[in-house]
Amino acid sequence: MKTNIYLFIISLLLILGQGCVKELHDLPPRPDIAIKLNGVAQDSIIVAPGEEINIEITCSAQQGVLREVVIRDNAGANLPGFPVTLDSIELQNKSIFTYEFKANDYIADRGQTYQIYSFQVICQDDNSPKQLINKTITILIADELNSYTVTLGAQENTEHGGFLNLASGKVYTLEEVRQMTLEELQQIDFCYFWGEEGLAASTQQNFIPLVGAQSYSPSWYYYLTAPEYAEFYKKFSIPAIEQIPVDGNKMTIRFPQFVKKTSDIPFEQYRLTTDVLKYTQSFSTTLPPPVVYGIYAYTHQVFPNWPEDQTTSLLKASIIRINSLDPGPSGSITLDVKASTKYNY
Repeated sequence: MKTNIYLFIISLLLILGQGCVKELHDLPPRPDIAIKLNGVAQDSIIVAPGEEINIEITCSAQQGVLREVVIRDNAGANLPGFPVTLDSIELQNKSIFTYEFKANDYIADRGQTYQIYSFQVICQDDNSPKQLINKTITILIADELNSYTVTLGAQENTEHGGFLNLASGKVYTLEEVRQMTLEELQQIDFCYFWGEEGLAASTQQNFIPLVGAQSYSPSWYYYLTAPEYAEFYKKFSIPAIEQIPVDGNKMTIRFPQFVKKTSDIPFEQYRLTTDVLKYTQSFSTTLPPPVVYGIYAYTHQVFPNWPEDQTTSLLKASIIRINSLDPGPSGSITLDVKASTKYNY
């Protein structure tokens, strides 16, 4: 008797399950939303501040007609004229609805750098049961890279300075750097240095920071203070950095640090700060000396509350192509640069 009851229950469940499966298979297909941003089929884009962003939206009912289309801005408010409904002229008895607008009209003050702005598209058809689909459009605003060409002189070059502020492209001579305060010196990203056998930790052309994170990190400070180099490099003295206190091997004032990366992407393709992060490939702090026509990315890091806070940092990225090289300690190097203008990510 119990067996018959169990068989009856199982049979009933199977019948109900088949009905549910059949019901799911009988559902009409959901509508489709196609999105183009600046003429390209995509639903996300990275742009510079103020760059025009054209959005084209096409909603299609795969079966029957459209009942309602809604487009919402970053604040969640409906765009003017929305929702568009079945009884409107725009949607009446239509299976396809197309709408174009400029996202810039709904982004205040050209947008904030590294802020993501979203638009939501909701489309519903008039089937029974009604089918609905929604998509989100995302826009990331990034800084444009500052582009310029600059020539740096090696440590004994008397024509060109060798100390570079990457953000501005301004070059300083040793005499100018000697007059700077520590705060001003921290705006120098690196200097061009030609190393020679027995007179430097690494030979040939190199970019080095004024001060490394450690007292023994290759830097201008290191060559001025290391016993094996100090006597020779006295003539390149910068008193302000030589007087920085050292706690163990760690510098008590943290200058901007950078790590080098290489890239096989053509220099011309770098336009926004996010491109440097996107396209750079191998990561190394011990790359060989930069070579002519080589493309190198530098990620710069600062610790604004050093030494109390040794974890919170800000980053900026730059890309450099070696244009030409005149070797030797009296020579020079010419760079094509695309640089971030501020630390902001």
